[in-house]
Amino acid sequence: MEWVNEPPCTQLDVEREEPSRGILILAGPRGSARVKGGLVAAMGAAFAAGAVAFLRMPVPRAWKLIPALMAATGGGVAALGMATVVSDVRVEVERGKGIRWAWRPRPMQEREVKVAAADIATYEIKTNVTRSSGEFSFREAAQTTYHLMVVTKAGRAYPVEEFDLSAQAELRRDQIQRALGSRAKPKAAPKKKRA
Repeated sequence: MEWVNEPPCTQLDVEREEPSRGILILAGPRGSARVKGGLVAAMGAAFAAGAVAFLRMPVPRAWKLIPALMAATGGGVAALGMATVVSDVRVEVERGKGIRWAWRPRPMQEREVKVAAADIATYEIKTNVTRSSGEFSFREAAQTTYHLMVVTKAGRAYPVEEFDLSAQAELRRDQIQRALGSRAKPKAAPKKKRA
């Protein structure tokens, strides 16, 4: 689960970049991601509060199961939103060492994952589409985000950062590769046959 067992995928800021020394440090979440987390926490809390109010009504106990589930869901969403607001994450890339994720879901202790540069198989840009529709509308809206992932030779995938555009994820991938000193080899153009 994100923030607890695995590093979160959120928007990060470049804290330090030294291409000549092979160092790139990303930290976050960004202020906008924290605000979004606060809004999610507020909506979850409101959802839970509405469900708890329904639990107090004099109805048969069997009918209170659905509001109880709604209250638990709202509480979970509020907790996840608050985790984004109060927690920290760092991604440290260093030539010769690899990538280190360190995150702290407050009030718990800091957690970390390390991937050696030699263990990195590839980078993947994962497309995430979130669909939503209004309560009184038949129109559906979709929001697309792109997650830059590091895939190890053992088949594990770790998220680095979330972006609004795939081009931004490609630029961050190139930045990480420069810091590690491993550039992807460009594909050679096909040779033309002579007649």
